[in-house]
Amino acid sequence: MKLRTLLFSLLILVPGAAFSQYISYSPETDSLIDRGMSLVHNLKYEEAIETFRELINHYPDHPIGYFYVAAVYDLINQNYRITTFEDAYEEAIDRAIEKGEKYLSKQPRDALAHFYLGGSYGFRGLHKVRKRQWLQVFADGYRGLRHLQISLKLRPDLYDAYYGLGLYHYWRSAMAGVLRYLPLISDTRQKGINELRLAIEKGRYVKIECSFALAAVYYNEARYDSALAIYDTLYARFPNDPSAIYMRARTLEKLGRWEEVLELSKHLLDMITSYPHQSIGYQVECHYLIAKALHKLGRDDEARFHLKTALKLAKKRNAKKELEGPLEDFKTIYKSAKRLYKKLNGA
Repeated sequence: MKLRTLLFSLLILVPGAAFSQYISYSPETDSLIDRGMSLVHNLKYEEAIETFRELINHYPDHPIGYFYVAAVYDLINQNYRITTFEDAYEEAIDRAIEKGEKYLSKQPRDALAHFYLGGSYGFRGLHKVRKRQWLQVFADGYRGLRHLQISLKLRPDLYDAYYGLGLYHYWRSAMAGVLRYLPLISDTRQKGINELRLAIEKGRYVKIECSFALAAVYYNEARYDSALAIYDTLYARFPNDPSAIYMRARTLEKLGRWEEVLELSKHLLDMITSYPHQSIGYQVECHYLIAKALHKLGRDDEARFHLKTALKLAKKRNAKKELEGPLEDFKTIYKSAKRLYKKLNGA
């Protein structure tokens, strides 16, 4: 599997990880987080950020509030492949780490603080992947792992922590074969899968997010039927979530179910073009997926229209304002669209 595929498989897990790692501090805290998560799932991002800022007001010296605020900003960027909120994300996640380190210097046995600090380091490490800052990626990854392990030593019943551990153990092994930066390590992919399953089974709040993670693992393992079974359930619950729509469509593509690929790709295009901040590259890929499905269904005239639209849009793209595509980079998608367009025009 290509490096881009592995990297994106990591990145699509970030939103899920961000909205899972909490254990109750108080009924009011639970209520705030539940409300914030509900707002996020309903695409009400600004209201979600304001809700999570209330956590900062309640716990100004703790990483929890900053962690969730960072999560929303990064989720928006990922869902729509934009860089609009990158500065806001980096400021919030750096503050989460700063607060967590300072807090634990005074309260070293607070399992939940270790939990959130570990999540923050892991979260920032994934962000560094996009920037190809490999030394920082592995440094943050190690710190995140260490704090999650400490949280479990202090609270063995904190099964949600196995979510982060499962991600680390699976993807570190999965990436080891293609990244020369990684040292030789044992294959811990199955260990990671088992930890993800444990988090789903016994974790208090991670069932949905960990299901996204496990589906991405199955996709990476080419276990497309297993991945689709999970994505079908998630899509039924979150039919307007861009990441859920996209990965379900790409999984169906692997299975050759073109009518469904066509329907989902059109739905995805509607979702991303209805948001104020838009990625041209994402729209190009949607048009290409629509055209590919139409071609497979024998509807070449319609396919030509979408390919022509995609190639015209591509000229307007500003790469600095966009995140790269999920399973392939923009150049690959663009070349594929041009190749199919020439094929359908007999060139």
